[in-house]
Amino acid sequence: MGLLRKKYASEHLLLFTFCALSLLGQIAIAADPGGLNVTKIENPDVDTAGLSLDVLESHTNSTLLFGGSSPVSFSGEGRLKIQEHDFSKYPAYMSKDQTWTQANYEGNESLLRLGMIVHANRNAVLWSKIGFQHTLPGNFLNKNAGPDKTGYTRVPTRHDKSEETANIHEDMAAGLAIRTVTASFWLRMGNVLWTEASPLTIWKSQPRTFAWDYLPFEVEQPVSRYYEYNIAKGEKSGRAAWNKKAFNGIDFKSIDLPLGLQLGILYGTFERYDNFEREYIDYSNDIAYAGETTESKGRGIGDSFRNVYHVHLAREKTIGDLTLGFNTIGILYRSDIAVAQGYRNVFGIKDATYSDSLLNRAVTLTSGEGFYKEPQVYSMDLRGALSENWEMHADVAVSILDTLWTKYSVLKLAVKDSTGNTVSHFSPITSNRNTWTKPIPAFYGKLKYMKAIPVQADIAYIPKGFYSPFSFATPVDAFFPFGSNLVGPGKFIGRGEGSPYTQNMAGMLVTVSPKIGYGHFRLAYGQHFQPKVAQDVLYFPYRLNGQDLSTSFQSSYNRWGNDLVDGSISSGKYQRRLGDESYKTSAYGNPPGSEGGGLRNDYLSMSEGFVPYESKAQADSNLFHPSTILNRSNFVPKHQKWTFNLEADGAWDIGPTIGYGHDLFLSAYGSINGISGEFRPLALGAKDMMLWGTYLRVEPAIALTDKFYLLALGGYENWRSDMAYMEDPETGEAKKVPMDYKDVAAGFGFDWDFASRVGLHGRVKWMRHEDKNFSANDWVNNLGSAEIKMWF
Repeated sequence: MGLLRKKYASEHLLLFTFCALSLLGQIAIAADPGGLNVTKIENPDVDTAGLSLDVLESHTNSTLLFGGSSPVSFSGEGRLKIQEHDFSKYPAYMSKDQTWTQANYEGNESLLRLGMIVHANRNAVLWSKIGFQHTLPGNFLNKNAGPDKTGYTRVPTRHDKSEETANIHEDMAAGLAIRTVTASFWLRMGNVLWTEASPLTIWKSQPRTFAWDYLPFEVEQPVSRYYEYNIAKGEKSGRAAWNKKAFNGIDFKSIDLPLGLQLGILYGTFERYDNFEREYIDYSNDIAYAGETTESKGRGIGDSFRNVYHVHLAREKTIGDLTLGFNTIGILYRSDIAVAQGYRNVFGIKDATYSDSLLNRAVTLTSGEGFYKEPQVYSMDLRGALSENWEMHADVAVSILDTLWTKYSVLKLAVKDSTGNTVSHFSPITSNRNTWTKPIPAFYGKLKYMKAIPVQADIAYIPKGFYSPFSFATPVDAFFPFGSNLVGPGKFIGRGEGSPYTQNMAGMLVTVSPKIGYGHFRLAYGQHFQPKVAQDVLYFPYRLNGQDLSTSFQSSYNRWGNDLVDGSISSGKYQRRLGDESYKTSAYGNPPGSEGGGLRNDYLSMSEGFVPYESKAQADSNLFHPSTILNRSNFVPKHQKWTFNLEADGAWDIGPTIGYGHDLFLSAYGSINGISGEFRPLALGAKDMMLWGTYLRVEPAIALTDKFYLLALGGYENWRSDMAYMEDPETGEAKKVPMDYKDVAAGFGFDWDFASRVGLHGRVKWMRHEDKNFSANDWVNNLGSAEIKMWF
């Protein structure tokens, strides 16, 4: 592995490959969905014969997996992206990232992944994959660079904060599938085990994706199919939908069991979820103890402190055509987390050294108290077709949060030494105690009518304290404009991916989708609220330019979602609106806590948080009165908040209308989102609103051939609040500076299948951010990128 590392780093690996025909459903997904699509069956003869979708899909998978004639087969995928940023206008916090060329970047690394499938016989299949994701952070010239580790001043400095010119992340996995007469199973082991269960246990909602945002994880498909999903349909449904989340470890699942039963057991590690919580321990990419500086520290997804377990049991056709499922999921910590320096730093557990006259030496003791949380979630869900025209999915879950406290204390004893003198002797005492929350239930339901005019209603009730970190309800006591974080694939607060809900949120979303031929039209309206009063800590994403902007920040660890984006940058700070500034995370150099105001970066996304203060006095009080890791500030206003969203999403192929022989799409998306302290059915401006936003995006596209598409982009986004405050740098006091952000974008691109199973994707984009009431935050960026992706 070391030789591979050196070889790929020295030759600046620029071409890669993927395979992982992950047996079963994953093989069908990786293949051309059009060739195997059994998700839409309208043949009355099939229905009469009683061959349901589930039965046909099972038979299709069986043929794919066990009917092959080749005993050994190989497959792979390659990916390379080159990107150039050029900020013609930028503030100080972007000074290290304003112009440079990226040969890949965190989140879109070059990729080499190879896979092998061995058909031992018709009843046994083995598969394995090995992948290398590769990044060249590059160098840039920084005259103000500080001294390196040897004390010498460096002028050319590496752009990546890890001080490495090249990074390679390995990805290895293997599996075995066995079929017997009565039952079939498969076992997966290693990295990136994609798993789904139910919305309130393990689930990722399908976000609205656009043709412009060609993603690093796009599956193999002709470019015409790519435009079908991202413009014509405007959604990825059926086999193209991806509700799964990634884990590392061991996964045992049934392929086929008697009586229509399904069984799944998972044990492994996971990507962090809790970096929006005050007690978050910054594991970063470390797989060993945080704070360790020895070679025992590893790298990878997850950490060695905690593991996830998940058990799934279901039965098809339990009630009519409905599948009934049961899930339990939880997190288990290693008890010796309490000895890790990162854990002790977060809770201020300090070491104290004193001279022990009895032992005649210095003794170090620790004092303080910390905790870690082990959530447990239990759910029952029911999904499937109620009739020919009706579908449903309902999930009821209960969460229990077990918190284990570890207390370090110092006991002072009066003892006599050998001379008879009384001296003080100290002994450390460590004690543990557990606290459990009461079971907190939550509900999600979806009902869909598909006949004349399709209508769908989504209903959710997720109370405060419901804590399910891998569900589509983020385990964060915060609030955001409903619907805004469903536009785009990036992560949002609490590492949420396409998470429509958070705890302490309830409401309904109604979507109407009349059929219009080759295209789509959807009109959606939603009203959601907080069942209980909560702090007014608000977050919102940058929907139009966030994905492209996030790729530019490579000079800081904070690009992974930890702390504010300028947290590790000393050359300038983002002039932010105030959030809850009362809590400082002393373990990491006193930056604002997760509820502090400011700009945050994460995978393929940018977002911002703030508090809509009701007065200057209230904002000043929050600034000058610190809070603790356990107690929130008393000076953050609290309300039972409401959020509305109105969205229109449409596209139409006008080619046949004008006599053009290929696709010619006109597509647009528009929305209005808002948050208020009382019920508001709709608002067309920011007046009397805590936060108000609007978003408009158009994407016309034309196919010059079936394999070459031209694409254009135009967009406008506006977030506003008249209740925002900033800190005056001269007086240190709060001053009212209303928020009025205007983002615009224009671009041109193409997608080209220039060879069999090889695609080239190019984009040129101009984007601008304007802070109407604080121009020092304005920036203008010119961006160009080219990505090649291939399968073999």
